[in-house]
Amino acid sequence: MGYLDYLKVKESPAELYTRKTALYSIFDKIGQELEMPESRYNEAEKRYTSVSDWLHECPVLGRFNPTMFAQGSFAIGTTVKALNNDEYDLDFIGHLQDAHPHHYTQQQVYELFLRRLKAHATYANMVEMMKRCVRIRYANEFHLDITPAVSNPNCSLGSLFVPDRKLGIWKDSHPKGYATWFKNIAVLQPRFSHLTKAFSEGRHIALGTTEAVPNQKAPRGVLRRAIQVMKRHRDTYKEKHPERADYAPISIIITTLAAHAYQLAVGQGEYDSEFDLMHAIINLMPQFIEGPDFRGAYTVKNPTNAGENFADKWQDPKYHLVFSEWHRAVQLDLMSLEKMHGSDELRKSLNSTLGGQEVDRVFSNQMAAITQARPQGQLSIPAPSRIGTTAAAALPIVRNNFFGQD
Repeated sequence: MGYLDYLKVKESPAELYTRKTALYSIFDKIGQELEMPESRYNEAEKRYTSVSDWLHECPVLGRFNPTMFAQGSFAIGTTVKALNNDEYDLDFIGHLQDAHPHHYTQQQVYELFLRRLKAHATYANMVEMMKRCVRIRYANEFHLDITPAVSNPNCSLGSLFVPDRKLGIWKDSHPKGYATWFKNIAVLQPRFSHLTKAFSEGRHIALGTTEAVPNQKAPRGVLRRAIQVMKRHRDTYKEKHPERADYAPISIIITTLAAHAYQLAVGQGEYDSEFDLMHAIINLMPQFIEGPDFRGAYTVKNPTNAGENFADKWQDPKYHLVFSEWHRAVQLDLMSLEKMHGSDELRKSLNSTLGGQEVDRVFSNQMAAITQARPQGQLSIPAPSRIGTTAAAALPIVRNNFFGQD
């Protein structure tokens, strides 16, 4: 149909920018929907504090100077609730600062926490034994995964040993170092041709004898939103391809590759929109996978813990194959969104790739806002919040362009 190309109206730079910014705004709102709502966050904070107090008051654990702090996606602001239910996975470290790994076995340290939690009238029936952690499950809400840890006497930079109960060995880990590394990258400010400021960081809430639990409400920025979108896309990909589910990339690999890619993308130049930067992050990720080596294995290094390979299972080539297939699916899905103009088409595509509940809520809320604003002549969509701004700028929605008329 190339002979009809002359009939097509080419978008102006302003229209293309507005459409891409509106599309990224949808991703930003979906990310908010994937995070823990404030009411549940407040409940999780109270329960985390109660669990911490119960552990701190233990006369046995108390001898080892215990401290509790968040780790993983909860610590860095990339949480994504489970697909098709409202349960969140919240990860914490229970660090016994004065317990030497040569004096206590992995099983002994693990059982110190387990026995204490089993001694509580409420927690006793909620505790599950996992491979590396003790899980307290609050049905249909969230579960707290507490990983016991001791200091690594061979490291002066704060790395820890965590028990692998199944293998009966200590595993080297550095959750605080990783969180610091990630946050230092996340605050890097990309350059935009139309926008000059990046997004703000989240705040922290003091919890007395335990370290701060990061708030999941604050604006996240392109890196965190890209990770959330990819993690949810990974989950829907696993559901569509159950034969590949066991080989799909784990969250720490997605997060690490995305952070490296964001750092590179920020240094490469200028972007027209947040959507273009998000696309660049995804495209650059495979560059930070090392291998294959002579055994056919691949490596995704922990940037803060020498010798730790997040892709240690990738000695089986199927892991890398499934990663590549999933990564290509993310790229294609993102490119297809860029070409869509009608809200029905866009909503259907996002329902398929990111799950229906959160997408439906975003579009329903958006259409309600448009309907309310239309009589007052205030048809606009707020731009995502950025560092240094007191309020988000309003971006006009062009009729029959991005959202169209339903």
